[in-house]
Order: sequence, then structure tokens, then C-alpha cells
Amino acid sequence: MAKVFDRVAIDSWLNDEIVRKFPQGGLGDIKLGSPCIVNPNEIAVFVRGGKALGTFQPGTHVLTTANIPWLTDFLEKGLFGGANVFTADVYYLKAADMTFKWGTAQPIIAESPNTAAGAYAIVGNGTYVAKVKDPWRFLQAMDAMRDSVRLPQLKDRLDPMLGVMLQDKLSELVNAKNLGPAQIQSFSKDLNDLLVGLLQSEFDAIGMVLVAFNIRLGLHPNSLEIVTRMGYGTSYTQMKTLDVGMAAAQNTAGGGLAETGMGMMGMSAMQQQMMQQQMMQQQMMQQQAAAAAAAQQAPPPAAPAAAPATPPAAAGTPDVMTPAQAAAIVQVDEADIVAAIEAGDLKARKIGASYRISKAALDEFLAG
Repeated sequence: MAKVFDRVAIDSWLNDEIVRKFPQGGLGDIKLGSPCIVNPNEIAVFVRGGKALGTFQPGTHVLTTANIPWLTDFLEKGLFGGANVFTADVYYLKAADMTFKWGTAQPIIAESPNTAAGAYAIVGNGTYVAKVKDPWRFLQAMDAMRDSVRLPQLKDRLDPMLGVMLQDKLSELVNAKNLGPAQIQSFSKDLNDLLVGLLQSEFDAIGMVLVAFNIRLGLHPNSLEIVTRMGYGTSYTQMKTLDVGMAAAQNTAGGGLAETGMGMMGMSAMQQQMMQQQMMQQQMMQQQAAAAAAAQQAPPPAAPAAAPATPPAAAGTPDVMTPAQAAAIVQVDEADIVAAIEAGDLKARKIGASYRISKAALDEFLAG
């Protein structure tokens, strides 16, 4: 038999508790005319049969049919057996600000047509502050109609939701502000302020207010690799063209790079550079394998030959090349070639955002 209560209140909370049901452990009958005490930073919601009977703000409220109108119908229909009591679950919620730590479990992909890859991967960590705005909506949306809900339990539900919210909103914001990958970190504070407004409609849907957002955003160290694997930056047609180009490079009896010229039309400079570098590396590997096979069949020389006077990059070098091609020929990292250009040691012409190096300039650089 349910216990009859003549006072409704939560006398003590756990430190990280945000929802507490009254009474705990089952149903309770509440006398009409009983006081309902709601302390500062608390909200009380009376629930019966999955419906809200009434919501009470801080203060002391005498429970009557005036402030819980739904009770009138119950009393008139004799649902309480003539007794001056009613049965309800009362959910108390903390209405104070709640601070949550947050970090990206998976990179957030921001679509950006202005970048070569068409998107980039963002990571972030920090804190955000939220509080309950609509207690009844919050109880339903966050599955919080329980004996007790604590902050870590709420965080477990909010974290993945926030990741999805940011995935949708960051792309919109990045494109609206025309921000490139390098600007994300320096604009973190401005983005945070803008995200508070953009995300509020999402928080409205779960009965909460987003008070503050303090997430440090930055570019993922493997951003290009991540978005490329996800299909950004290379359309299906361009991917097939790349496959054809690689096949042509492997066909030493055919035209090699010349056969791929038409297929490269329409590709971005970055994609062309990637394809050229891969084909060049493939050709070099084939040439090295052929030379090794020939060396095994040829008789040993009578005497060691003198070192050639021509710089090693002179033979088989294109008239004009990218830093990646020059790096492949010289057998160093592309970053070393770019560094030599920017230091003025290697002459090159900058076209847009890309460098082009002549064979003569590379020969001069290698000759010292």
C-alpha cells in the first residue's frame, strides 16, 4: 500500500545529482492541501500517467485543484476512492548552470569547397555550460524520469549529441565566414560565440539552454588523409582517371605519361600533382628494377668507371616539374625542395599557390 505524504520536498541532494524523484522507490499518495517546497535553483514537475500535471518554481506551494487543475477531473470521477489524496510522481530538477567537459571522440568534418580537398577534419576540446530551460521537455528528451539522474549520466547522453550538432553547424559556419583550415584555431573564440547562437535551437529541442561554449578548435594533424579516405576532394570520375593514369605509367611499352594528358584535364592542381608523383615514383621503381636485372646479366667491367660530370638529375628530368617531382628525382622530401625555394637557393616560379621548377634551375642547384 502506498504511503501517504503530507509534505513534498527534497531535503538533500548528492553533489552531482540533477534529477531526484519524490518519492523514491515507488508511488506515493499525496494529500491535497499539503505544502510542496521548491528550494532556490530547483524546479518540481508533477507527473501522472506519462503526463505533466503541473510545474512549480522556487517557493512553498499549497497543493490544490487551483494549481493542479487536472486533479479536478480525477476527483469528480472518484478515482481516489473518495479520499482527499492523489497519486503522482514528483520530479525535482536542478535549475543551476551545469559545466561539462567535452572533446571530439571522432574528427568533425567541415565541408569547404574553397579548399583543394573540399573538406578538412577538425578536433576540439574544452568545456560548455548549459542548464534546464523546459523541465518537462528535458525529462522526456533525456530519458530522465528516474529515481535519480547524475551529471555523468547526462554527459554520456549529451556528448554524442553535441558531436552531431557540431558536424552540422561547423560546415555552415566555416563557409559563411570563408575560413580556411589554418584559421580555425585562431578564430576559436569567435566561432564559440557564434556557435552558442547556432546550437541554441538544438538545445531548445531537449529543453535546455546553452549558456556558454568554450571549445578550442584545431586542424587534425592527419586532416588530408582523413577527408581523402572519406571521398572528399576526388570525384568518382577523377578517381577512375587516376587509376587509368597509374595503369598507363606501368605500361612501359605504351606512351606512359603522355597517354594520360587528356585524362588529367578537369582535375585540381593537387590531384594532378598527386597523380604525377605517383606515376613518377612508379616509373623510377620500374627503371631501378630493370637496371638491377641488366646488371645481373652483364659481365663485370674491367675497371671502375669515373664518376659522370653531369649532375645526377640531368638525365630523364622533365623540362618543367613540381616540387614533388623534383623531390622524387633528387630523392629528398618535398618539404626540403620547398625550403630551398623559399631560401632562394633553388630558383622557381610561383604560379598561384604552386611552384614550378625548370630543369635548368634544378641542374644549377645540384651543381652548386
